[in-house]
Amino acid sequence: MTISASQREADAAASANVPSPAHQPLRYEATVPRALVHRAAVAEVFLTDSRPSPTLPDTFEIAAQLPRAHIMGESATAHDFLLLVEVIRQSGVYIAHKYEDVPLDTSFIFRGLRTWLSDLSAIRTGDRPAEAVVTLTCVPQRKRNGRVQALDFHGTAAVNGRIALQIEGGLAFFSKSVYQAMRSRQRAKLEGQTGTLPSHLRADPQTVGRRNPMNVVITKPLLAGGSALSATVIADESHPHLFDHRLDHIPGNLLLEGARQLATASVATLHSIAADGLQVISLDTDFREFAELDLPTRAVATVEQFRQDEALGTLVVPVVVEVTQAERTVASFRLEVAQ
Repeated sequence: MTISASQREADAAASANVPSPAHQPLRYEATVPRALVHRAAVAEVFLTDSRPSPTLPDTFEIAAQLPRAHIMGESATAHDFLLLVEVIRQSGVYIAHKYEDVPLDTSFIFRGLRTWLSDLSAIRTGDRPAEAVVTLTCVPQRKRNGRVQALDFHGTAAVNGRIALQIEGGLAFFSKSVYQAMRSRQRAKLEGQTGTLPSHLRADPQTVGRRNPMNVVITKPLLAGGSALSATVIADESHPHLFDHRLDHIPGNLLLEGARQLATASVATLHSIAADGLQVISLDTDFREFAELDLPTRAVATVEQFRQDEALGTLVVPVVVEVTQAERTVASFRLEVAQ
């Protein structure tokens, strides 16, 4: 069959009008494969699509749907801060697998994360699930063989078209053999110190800004001198979000939730404010070592002085939370809490 010149011109014109992957609109119809974000439950996958940025080099746009209801999202008026952090985590892991060719059986460790709200009204819930876009510019660190061993990133998260969060962070990647060697070395150092832990009573949900007792991950906060309060972190491995799959250590999001609860309770106690009226507006994390499931975990929060956040137009209280096991710091957090 002979194709006429006019037909060839029409076909060329049609091809020219097909947008490239970078210019395709992001979709919110279905989630990405759960393996690409290291989740076992499909319900715990928030990402739906991605594309390289059409205008910025080394930058990727990740679509996510924020549910109106979630086991951790107890507020009826705003999207939960921990879930927003989980969307950021999933975005970093997804970029590493999809765009940097990091193997699926690689272990990931959050080297650090700093994120802060730039628009409180942008995270308010509406009458339907919100559409988020996480935009991250990535700087991979490669081995001599070209494989990525770490990924630094910075960017923003927009909710329904409005920039809500600023983001800076980094991930490190380890093969199974390297990860197992790291864990074996740490476990060897703790020989004779680990064992079955006693059952602890959880704090009253209202005192830590929670409603569902299952979501409480610390004991009753106690005064620890000056402007400090302390509590024991409770790692309940039956929790469907914090332990979406089996782990050999306490996950970072549980430590973060414990820090948030202790910071909230500390500010509420020292300033006579209802805990359920407080929310975290910024977070700076430093994960130093693996937190073991069979060691007592103590968290101490030190409340600092109020300051005025000019961008948000509200008073905020900085709180530093140190998490320790066997007299060593495994993680530290600096949070800012606003009313």
